[in-house]
Amino acid sequence: MTAIYGHRWVSSFGDDPTGMGGDTWAVGLSGLSGQQLAEGLRSCVASSDPWPPTLPEFRAMCFGIPSLVAVRAEINGKADRTPFAILVWQRLDSYQFKQVSAKDAERMLRDAYDDAREFVMRGGALPEIVPAIAKEERKPEYVSPEVAAKHMLDLRKELYGDVSASDRQ
Repeated sequence: MTAIYGHRWVSSFGDDPTGMGGDTWAVGLSGLSGQQLAEGLRSCVASSDPWPPTLPEFRAMCFGIPSLVAVRAEINGKADRTPFAILVWQRLDSYQFKQVSAKDAERMLRDAYDDAREFVMRGGALPEIVPAIAKEERKPEYVSPEVAAKHMLDLRKELYGDVSASDRQ
């Protein structure tokens, strides 16, 4: 992390990886896979924030949890919804969310985001994205009036049983 953040990392966490800061980070990151740690580092490199993340922020990066700003854009329909944004949406009362003031909606979104973040960081699974069902494009099939009348008669028989001769016309 010193290679990414330089003196800002050292001033925040020290330069001795075996010191108290290193021990705390080791405990906080235990149980994460190498792939998750790599995801956290990729997020640090891609981030525009010049300051190093705290341990909880870095853990969230390892789990691929997007920022609140990104989730807000997804909730507002400005981006495709990720599994995490779906999880946040599941924690919102969507009717109330759409009815309240912007200030209250922001509070509700932040609370749902924090709850979803905590859930994932404690090992909860993200929902799967269900692929959209392809809509079958069907063109209407036009039939003659005689064929339509026969089908109508068949339907009447199915619904009402035997059909009288006057209905056959």
